Amino acid sequence: MSFTTAHRRTAAVLIAVVALWGALAIPAFASNSTITRADCLAGRISKNGKPISTADCLRHVGQSVKLAHTGFDVWIVALAGGACLAGAVALRVRRPVPNRGA
Repeated sequence: MSFTTAHRRTAAVLIAVVALWGALAIPAFASNSTITRADCLAGRISKNGKPISTADCLRHVGQSVKLAHTGFDVWIVALAGGACLAGAVALRVRRPVPNRGA
């Protein structure tokens, strides 16, 4: 395997990892959503922390709602993931040290 082939494979893997990381992070930053019938039937919709009746929920299907803040700061996870990716790139791209003394 040549030097450039190894670099191309590494670059492709890193691009795939970054794309997957970004795709998984996007929903975490969403603050608006639409009420669906499935959500109503599963009982996942509440108002001010209190569950609402299924009939009342079904009247609001299709409406846009603001999601509650969970208190979990996603930016910390995103920053840690970015730091891990940067560290992996730095370790993978560095030049090998020639073996002196052998």
